Amino acid sequence: MRTRLFSLLAAVALGTASAATTYPVTVSHSAGSTTVPKKPLRVVALGPHALDLLLSLGVQPVGYGEASTFIKTPAFGSPIRDIRNLGSRVTSSPVNVGDRFNPNLEILTSLKPDLIVGEDYAAQVYPQLSRVAPTLLFKGIDRSEWQKTLPLLARALDREAAATAALATYTKGVQATRAVLAPRFRNQKVLVVWTGGGEGKNTFNISDHNDWTGGLLTDLGLGVVDGDKRDAVVSVEGLTALDPDAVIVLASGTNTPARARADWNAGALTSRLRATRAGQVYFFDYHLFRRIRGPIAAQLIERQLLREMTRN
Repeated sequence: MRTRLFSLLAAVALGTASAATTYPVTVSHSAGSTTVPKKPLRVVALGPHALDLLLSLGVQPVGYGEASTFIKTPAFGSPIRDIRNLGSRVTSSPVNVGDRFNPNLEILTSLKPDLIVGEDYAAQVYPQLSRVAPTLLFKGIDRSEWQKTLPLLARALDREAAATAALATYTKGVQATRAVLAPRFRNQKVLVVWTGGGEGKNTFNISDHNDWTGGLLTDLGLGVVDGDKRDAVVSVEGLTALDPDAVIVLASGTNTPARARADWNAGALTSRLRATRAGQVYFFDYHLFRRIRGPIAAQLIERQLLREMTRN
């Protein structure tokens, strides 16, 4: 699996090392096929996944649509200066265009974008978005999807060389992190779950090895345990039945890693799990681990995993 992954990435990277884009260029994506008439200079990112991809190509957005109402942002039409996880890499003070599902079309139009990039979450408003500017909507939920998306986006933006570099950097990071984590967790079952805390603190959703999060962790050498279906929901008793060697807990919604840790340690059953007794339960932010889903997010996740999972 490891060899196949890196061979795929190498092939994709080589495929992007082509001549400069000739415009107009037509790009296929999840919502159809879009012709980009000229090199885009004013680009809007609908959601953190699109933002990650654009930043990895060296493109700063003029507008940004956030992913969740749980994340506080200024009023629509105001610059966003507080973008979680990716904010330090954003230098353009993009205007808040609303949420990634249904952005504010009036504000979008006022920005006069050359290109709008998002996920298929916005598929229902794709016709309206396309009337504002050429629009590309991609899928990014599943394992390795962004590696297929990035060359397409790079072609639309005339950034093929940047895509090649981003893929190479990603591969190098995965290899280096795997070299550390794989020996430490060899033959161990690693369960990845998320929880919103509060009244739902004893309910957990399982991330399987074929979604983006589980796929990345699998590539990093962790033996991710699947539920009986995608995003399977289990109770504390369900966790006990799985009895994993290690658990990665993602705090979702208004929950925080610190609160998730406190809830976990206070639980009569979770505190007695094999993973808990072994000191192998790790708490992270859902937004970073499951919403962004791009090469920059992977780098940030790798750093956190190495810091938290190699303490002993």
